Order: sequence, then structure tokens, then C-alpha cells
Amino acid sequence: MAGRLSRVQGAILTLALCLAAPFAARAASLYTVTVASADLGVVTSAVAGDTDFRIDPTAGAVTIVSGQATRSANSSTRAMVTVACAAQVAGDCTHNVNVRLTAAGSPAGRARALTRLTFVMGTAQLAGSPGPPGQAAFTIAPVGPNASVTFFVGGDFAIAGDDSGLSTGVAEADFTAAVSETTPTGGGTGRFVATVIRSISVSKTSDLVFGSVQRPVSGAGSVTIDAVTGARTLTNANGLPTPVPARATFSIAGEGGQAFTVTVPSSFTMNGPQPLTVTTSSSSASPVLSGSLGSQGSFVFGVGATVPLSSTTPTGDYSGSFTVTVAYN
Repeated sequence: MAGRLSRVQGAILTLALCLAAPFAARAASLYTVTVASADLGVVTSAVAGDTDFRIDPTAGAVTIVSGQATRSANSSTRAMVTVACAAQVAGDCTHNVNVRLTAAGSPAGRARALTRLTFVMGTAQLAGSPGPPGQAAFTIAPVGPNASVTFFVGGDFAIAGDDSGLSTGVAEADFTAAVSETTPTGGGTGRFVATVIRSISVSKTSDLVFGSVQRPVSGAGSVTIDAVTGARTLTNANGLPTPVPARATFSIAGEGGQAFTVTVPSSFTMNGPQPLTVTTSSSSASPVLSGSLGSQGSFVFGVGATVPLSSTTPTGDYSGSFTVTVAYN
């Protein structure tokens, strides 16, 4: 049997392997944001309703848009934002940076949430338009490798009145300054702060009463009511027991621990058969409201007076009035 030669055909598989050096991803520019707060200082809140303070970022001027609260000083204030960029590799920090300002967190104390956030460039340069009106979103030119730039932030900062029931003391409303070369999502927190005290008020609790007095038989005399004790002192005159003589007393209400000034007129006129000039005195030397910051404080003081008499002073009834005012120092 003749043999058969079988041919086996084989395919040769060629494998090609391409080896490359590991890919080095470009590190993103590293931005950090720090914010110096805007401080209104001491604010005396309104008796009722909010007061809207508008802070201009250009120079830090503060104006009242609405409401009756007041500041103890008219100093300027604004928040300053510093954007720094750390370069990781060549080409970092050379792109425009998008910025967005938004109110953040929950207000503390008598602060309301920030509104109408505004901005102005410091050393930063605005790139293009600042965005639609009313939106604090804008773009700044490249910061530069291992460098920093600044811009300033203002806004409307409202402080609630006494009728709000909110606590006095430190008031704070925050905002976020987010930065990115793409969509801003993270950044630094800025604060608008104030030390808020409640309004101060004064009310009369009793009248100044000289009582019934017999005028001098001859010469001059006087009647004096002591501002501290209410005791009556007679000079060359006689006094009757009724009506009971008394000093005037006043009650002050306001923020605990705060010093204030009492203004009492040095004299006033009692009218009757003829005018009599009354010279006053007060027991309110260096007054301070009871309690401490964050609580209701009170203070009571008295007003005394001296009225001159003579043997020719007409008999009859005399009465008059005077006004007492108080204000925080």
C-alpha cells in the first residue's frame, strides 16, 4: 500500500507589543481662598422691624436702606477676598478663574441672611463682563503661578429689631466665595458681623413733689428734695406733712452691662401765680445697666430739685415739667 504524504499547513501568529512610558497627568492648579470679614461694630437695634445696612465694596461706606437701627461709629467696612494659586506643573495658574458669591449657612443672633452681594476688583483683574445684574458671578484674569490677587465684597446686611425675640450680642451672616477654572463649587467663607445691643428706653415711675410749704415770714428761703433719698429739706420755711414730698424716679431698660448717659435739664420752670425757676439734681453718676451683654438690663435713678421762696412769693399751686433723655455711651 502506497504511503500518503500529508501536508500540514500552519499559520504563524505574530504578536506586536508596544511599550510606552507611563502617562503623567497634568496636575490641576491649586486655588485657596481666604476672606477678611466685614464688621459693622456695635449696632443698636430698632425697637421694631429689621434695619437693612448696605455695605459698598468700593470703599466700605455703610448706609441705611431702611429701618431705625444705628451704629455707634461710622467707620467703613467691607470683606476682602484673597485668591491664591499654587502651581504644580508648568502651565498651572495661567487660566481665567470663575468666581461665584453666594449667601451661606444660617444667620446667627439678630442677623438676617445676606442679600444683594456686590463686588469690586482689588488687585484682581476682571475678565469679560461681570454677569447678569443681581448675580454675584464673574471671571477674573489668571492669578499667576504661586501668586495671589484680591477683590472686595459688599452687600445688604439686615439686623432684626427688638420685636424679633432673637438674641443680642454677636450677629453673623456668612457667604461663600467659590473659585474654579471650570464651575465654582468650593472656596472660602466670609462673614458679615456686628455686635448688636437692644434699644434703650426711659420711663417715669414717680413725680417730683415738693409738697405743701409755708413761705418765709421774712427774707429768702428754699425747699430741696434730695435726688437719692427723696428727703425734703426746708430753709427758712415750714412744711406740711401732706402731700408727701418725693423725688422723681425713672426706670431705664436696655442691653445688660452697657454704660449710658442720662441728660437732665439743669433747671425748669414751675408755673403758678408767678413763674418759679427750679434747679435740678440727679443721682445717676456713671450709670451702667444691670446684667451683661445678651441679656436685658435695667437701672433706676432719681431727680431732686431746689425751688427758691421768699416772703413775697405768691401763695397758690405751682406745677411744671421737664424731659429726661438717655443714650448709650
